[in-house]
Amino acid sequence: MTLLNAPRVEKYLALLRTRLDDETFNHSVATGHYMETLAARLGLDLDAARTAGLLHDLGKGLDDAELLAKATAYGLAINKVQRAKPALLHGPVAAEEIRRDLGVDDAAIYEAVFWHTTGRPEMGLLGLALYLADFAEPSRTHTGAAEARAILDKRGFREAVLYAAREKLEHVRAKPKIDPVTEAFYAWLQT
Repeated sequence: MTLLNAPRVEKYLALLRTRLDDETFNHSVATGHYMETLAARLGLDLDAARTAGLLHDLGKGLDDAELLAKATAYGLAINKVQRAKPALLHGPVAAEEIRRDLGVDDAAIYEAVFWHTTGRPEMGLLGLALYLADFAEPSRTHTGAAEARAILDKRGFREAVLYAAREKLEHVRAKPKIDPVTEAFYAWLQT
């Protein structure tokens, strides 16, 4: 079964259309498709992979004030970096909305969506797959995306995730604030 004829997908696509700009919508669809490919390769549940990929950026359509308000209402812990850069909350807020509003009560999907931006130590396989898919899905135009896919094909999944984490960490190190979980995730991947 492909993304476009999967159960519930029409409902998800309609919701995403109301919440996301065209670029983020197209990225979400491409991530859902790429998660199907990774699910087959890694032995993941296809529906869980598809759902996580498609809905991972549900919170991207919210502005900073909305993200902070929803995170507070959901009782999410907000660190100093997230308070200064609320866009980092789009994953945690999306995870809560998927569980609360869409009734998707799956711990692996929740974890994957929650941590897809920063990663986290001990992240499960679905989360690692989403982290990679978000970085490397085929419509991504940055050079790191193509390189991550090449590493996946030549050296395997773990090496591709490590490459994506290293690239993301180097990108955020150029910024004034880094979420501490990002560095902890990269250190964990190196073990």
